[in-house]
Amino acid sequence: MLKQSSIAVLAVFGLAPFVSASTINVPADYPTIQAAINAAVNGDTVKVAAGTYNEHINLLGKVITVKGASPFTTILDGNGTGGSMVTMNSGETAATLLTGFLIREGNGRLIGTKRYGGGVYVAGGSDPTIIDCRIGFNTADIGAGLFVDVGSDLLVQDCLLANNVTTSGGLGGGAYIAGTVTFDANRVAENTATVGFGGGVYVINSKTTFTNNEFDTNIAWYGGGLHVQGGSPSITDNLFETNSVVVNPTNGEGAGLSIVAGATPWVYNNEIRLNIAHSGAGIYTYDASPSIVSNLIHSNTAATNKSGGFGYGGGMSLGKTKGSVELNEVFYNEGAMGGGVATRSGTSTLLLGNLIDTNDTGVSGIGGGVYSKDSNPSFVANTIAANNAMKGGGVYAIGTKSPAFDTSIIYFNTAPTNKSFFDGSTPGVTWGFSDVEAVALGGSSLSIDPQFSNLAGRNFGLLSTSPVIDAGNFAFGGGPLDVYGNTRILGGRVDMGAVEF
Repeated sequence: MLKQSSIAVLAVFGLAPFVSASTINVPADYPTIQAAINAAVNGDTVKVAAGTYNEHINLLGKVITVKGASPFTTILDGNGTGGSMVTMNSGETAATLLTGFLIREGNGRLIGTKRYGGGVYVAGGSDPTIIDCRIGFNTADIGAGLFVDVGSDLLVQDCLLANNVTTSGGLGGGAYIAGTVTFDANRVAENTATVGFGGGVYVINSKTTFTNNEFDTNIAWYGGGLHVQGGSPSITDNLFETNSVVVNPTNGEGAGLSIVAGATPWVYNNEIRLNIAHSGAGIYTYDASPSIVSNLIHSNTAATNKSGGFGYGGGMSLGKTKGSVELNEVFYNEGAMGGGVATRSGTSTLLLGNLIDTNDTGVSGIGGGVYSKDSNPSFVANTIAANNAMKGGGVYAIGTKSPAFDTSIIYFNTAPTNKSFFDGSTPGVTWGFSDVEAVALGGSSLSIDPQFSNLAGRNFGLLSTSPVIDAGNFAFGGGPLDVYGNTRILGGRVDMGAVEF
């Protein structure tokens, strides 16, 4: 126990300790949660029994814990009226904890003509902690489930944000984040930004970290799962699955992940699968400089000619994009123009060490592996194999700028014409130290079976007799690992393709 003199010293500096922290029970001690919060002092716990509470609460800047019995049995229900269900906008700190609630049927805080934060509203430089809550069936214009304003820095962990809906043209069905959030181990599911942006989450000009989350079955116009509008968030170890931007209207882009407006995110070790869009079904970028590294991007579908829409990039669509795309596996995707990857509108991205295989363009598409239009990306040490199209099975290039390929393998692709590549671009595709099937490029390039370990099994390692071992560019400046995590370079010179022997 602190001596009285010590307490006096702490009080002088505004640091008086919590001398008599207590637990306040609802409804045993107070009939409502807000009445208990009003009575609480810093350090107290407001413990809420199971039940449904038709009230909206404000934590009033207090350093307290507000704890429900469980997020399945302790329910804050707004019946679709009355504003945000939970408000924290008075300087709450990280020691302010909200946990164990189902928060539903809020309709947001009215500011001007817009409603913000149907479920939870965080602003005023507040930095609370939200753990193990379910935030669902809320509505608002901005952040139907959760709204986090500029200047707020908080932890959101082990929560479910589901079935929240913005009004038409809204932002952030599940959450709108303009502050800095540690967003960890949450599930964001079945939210809708109606004809808007960020069905699951909309993050703007932020350094938020997204780690170990699941984004599934969310719908928006742009950014079905996650929409990044500027800023430099970190997006690692997440699952983006079955998100959609196909409907309402029909030209949506970026079903899994959308990155725009100068954003520079770090996108690492995510799995992005089974998403559906009219372009960029897995990842869509425009006017951005992301680092997209070591992701599995597969089984996504951009609209094919048979179903309407323009269909750029089943796996990825990169428009007006710089940055780098490295060591990703892009496979089993479908898109009318670029089954695997599409680059457009002056994109100059470095694509290094990627495996782009077994992608398709549907019945009449072009560029099974890669479609490049009016862009000059650099493809270095990639393997582009087993893709299919009507024209340009491996690569299709067109327009006023041209891609460059170095230390790459383009082999075993299929198409009725130009199974390896079609080049209608100006000044024309450049090649160096690459192995391209059925094309005599001459110079440092080859046209010979690269001898993959198991093409049918998607093992693109090289047999010991492969002619592309130690045949890549002498000046290779890539990283120390290949797409499978093998050490690179071995033998003094890099091998062609994405996999080092």
